[in-house]
Amino acid sequence: MRNGSFGSGTFRKILLSYTAILIIPIIVFSALNVQRNIVEEKRRQHEAHALDAKRIADLVDNKLNELKTLGKTLSNESWVKKLMQDTNVYDQEFDITKMLDIRTSLGNSVSSQGILSFGMVVFPEQQKAMTSWGMFPLKEFFQSIVAFDEAAEQQLQSSFAQQQYFTMMPPVSMTLWGSDKRVIPVLQSLEVVNHPRAVLVLFIDSAYFSEYMHRFGGIESQEIVMTSRDALIYSQVRNDPAARGGAASYPIHLSSEASDVQYAISYADSSVIGIGNLFSSLAAILISIVIGACMAYLLAKISYRPLGALLSKLSAAARVEDSRSGKVTGSEYNFIEKSFDRLLHENRKLQQSMQDYENAAKSNLYLRLLKGYFMDDQQKNELGKLGIGYTEDMYYCTMLVSFHAIRDFSDFEKIRKIEMLMMVIVEKAMSRYGLDYALFEVTNADKAMIVSSGQPFGDDDMLERIAAEMADEIERLSGFHPDILYGGVEQGLVGISKSYYTANERLRYTIFSREHFQVLQEETIQASVDYYYPTDWEVQLINNLKIGNLDTSLQILHEIHAENDKRELAEASVSRLLSLLMETMLRVLHELNLDTDIYTKQFCSRAKAANIEEMWSYMFEVGTLICERKRYANTSSAVSTGSELLQYVNDNYSSADISLKQLAEMYHMSLSKVSKIFKEVTGINFYDYVCRLRMEKAKELLRERSCGIDHVARTVGYENVYSFKRAFARYEGIKPDEYVESAECR
Repeated sequence: MRNGSFGSGTFRKILLSYTAILIIPIIVFSALNVQRNIVEEKRRQHEAHALDAKRIADLVDNKLNELKTLGKTLSNESWVKKLMQDTNVYDQEFDITKMLDIRTSLGNSVSSQGILSFGMVVFPEQQKAMTSWGMFPLKEFFQSIVAFDEAAEQQLQSSFAQQQYFTMMPPVSMTLWGSDKRVIPVLQSLEVVNHPRAVLVLFIDSAYFSEYMHRFGGIESQEIVMTSRDALIYSQVRNDPAARGGAASYPIHLSSEASDVQYAISYADSSVIGIGNLFSSLAAILISIVIGACMAYLLAKISYRPLGALLSKLSAAARVEDSRSGKVTGSEYNFIEKSFDRLLHENRKLQQSMQDYENAAKSNLYLRLLKGYFMDDQQKNELGKLGIGYTEDMYYCTMLVSFHAIRDFSDFEKIRKIEMLMMVIVEKAMSRYGLDYALFEVTNADKAMIVSSGQPFGDDDMLERIAAEMADEIERLSGFHPDILYGGVEQGLVGISKSYYTANERLRYTIFSREHFQVLQEETIQASVDYYYPTDWEVQLINNLKIGNLDTSLQILHEIHAENDKRELAEASVSRLLSLLMETMLRVLHELNLDTDIYTKQFCSRAKAANIEEMWSYMFEVGTLICERKRYANTSSAVSTGSELLQYVNDNYSSADISLKQLAEMYHMSLSKVSKIFKEVTGINFYDYVCRLRMEKAKELLRERSCGIDHVARTVGYENVYSFKRAFARYEGIKPDEYVESAECR
C-alpha cells in the first residue's frame, strides 16, 4: 500500500505540480479583474436598488389607486346619491333587504382591499355614517363602536366637512369593538364641492399594511419611510441584525404618482463588494486544483491502470479503516481481497436488513388491516409493493390463536416448539382446504391469521372444522390445546377488520369465562355494548376528517352504518351509536376551531324527532361539511358571477323552485362550482342563505298578523306548511305560532 494510490511519492509530486501550474495564472487573472469588477458591481447594485425602490413605490401607488377607485365607484352608487339628499322621499326604498344589500356590498368592497380595518361613508350634514354594520349617528358610532382619543376625533370631525380629494392622515390609535388598533385614516369626498355631503373614510390597518409591505415590499431595502405633508405615515425597518450591524446606507427618494405621499427607501451601501468579487477568483483556483488532481490521476493510471482500476472501486471507508488499524504492510492484492470480503459481508447484512424491513412492513400492514384499513388508490399500491395480493373483490376471515392457557411462560423452548408446530399445521390445513393465509403476531392474542380466497368460503361449518383440526393436531403433537377463534367471512379489505373484531370478542369471552367460571356458574355474560364502533375506526375517522379526506371519511361512516344495520340493533342502541358519532364530529370541529353550536342544535332536533335514517343522513352531511371546510380563493370572475348569483337569489328567494340546480342551468356551471362561488360571496352556503332570507321575511309577516301561517309559508317559498314550520323551528328555536304569541306579548 505504500507504493500505490495517494501513498505513492510520484503520484503526490504529479498532483502538486499540476495544481501549482493552474493556480498561478488564475491568481494573476483574478488580480487584474478585481478592480473592474468592484466598479461594475457597485453600478449594478445602485441600478438594482433604484429599480427595487421604484417597484416598492409603484406597489404602494397601485394600492392607493385601488382605494381611490373605490371612492369613485361609491360616488356613482345610487344609494349614496339618494342618502346625500337630506329628505325622506327615499325612506320606503331603503327597507331591511336593501340596507342588508348595501351593508354587504360596502363590507365586501372594503374587505377586498386587503389592508383596511374597516370603512364608512359619512354624511356630514346628517351626522350619520353608513358602515358594513349598519347606519349609525356619528356621535353614537364614535362612542359605542369606534373610539378615538379626543384630538383625533376632533380632527376627523372637522375634516368631514372639508373638500378632500384624497387625503392620508397621520396614524392614530382607536378601539374597534373593544380591540385596540393602529390605523391610517384616508378621506375622499364623494362630491366635488367645498362642503361635500358624503365623504368616504377608510382606515388602513397598520398591521395589515405592514404585513402587505413585508409580503410584497421585498427584503433588499433596510428602511421604508412614507410621509405626507411632512407628517410620518408609515415606517418599516428591516428586522435583520446583519442589516443593522452598523453598515452604511443611502436613501432613494421618490414621489407618489397617486397622492401627496413621499417615499424614502434606504439600502445598504456595501463597503466590502471587492471581497465578494474575489469569490470568482477563489472558485477558479479551486477548479484548477480539482482539474490538476484529475490530470495527475490520469497520468498515474498509465502505468498503474490494472491495480488502480481495482482500488478505485473499493470503499474509501474500508481503506481508512485498514489504515487506522495498521493493516497496511501487506501487498495491495491482499488489501483488495480483504476489501472484497468486507463488501460481501456488508452486502449480506444489507440483504438481511432489507428482508427484516419487508417482514416488519408486512406485519405492520397486516395489523393495520385488522384495525380497519380504509385506503385510497395510492395506499392500495402499498399492498402490491409488499407482495400482498389482497383486493376488494376477495373474501376474508380472521382467526386468532391464543396460548393463554399455558401457565408456565418461563419455558421459552416449549413455547417456541409449539409456535413452530403451529406454522407447519396451519400450512397443511390451509393447503388441504385451498385457502391462502397470512400468519403474524398480535398483542391481544399470540398469533393472528388472515384467511383469504377469491371465492366465498366458510359454508357447512368449514371454519369450525379448520379451527378444531388445527387445535387437535397441535394438542396431539405438543400436549397443549390452544384457543383458536374466528370471525365471519366478509368481502372487501374492511371485512378483515370486521371479522377480526368478531373473533376478538369471542376470544375475550372465552378467556373471561375460563377464569371466572367458578364464580359465575350458570350466569350469562351480557355484552355492555351491542353496537359496532371500534376505537381504531374512530381514530381513522377523526384523522381523515381533519385532513379533509372526504372519500375515506364517507367510506368509514358507510361501513359503520352497514355493519350496525346487519346487527338489527334496538333503537336505543342505534341512538347511542349516533350520539357517539356526533361527539366524534363535534370533537373534530372543535379542534379545527369551527363553530359547533349549530351542528349540536340540528342534531338535537333530529334526535328529538327519533328519525334514525335522518340522523344517519345528518352524519354524512356533517362529515362532508368538515372535509370541505376549506374555502377557495376569490377571483375577479368568481366575484362578478357571485354578485349576479346573489342578486338573483335576493330577487327570487320566495320562489319555491329556486335551487342550486336551477342556478347551475341558468349560468351553465356545475352544481359544485355554483355552490363554491356563492359561498365565497356570502360567507355561508346557498341553502342557509335562502333560509335566512325566508325566515326574516316570515318573521316580518308574522309580526304584522295580516295573514295565517299557511299563507306566510307560501309567500316565502315553501310548498307546504309542515316544511315551513320545521325550517322555522330549526332557524329560530321556536315554532311559528309561539313566535306570534311572543310578538303579541311585546
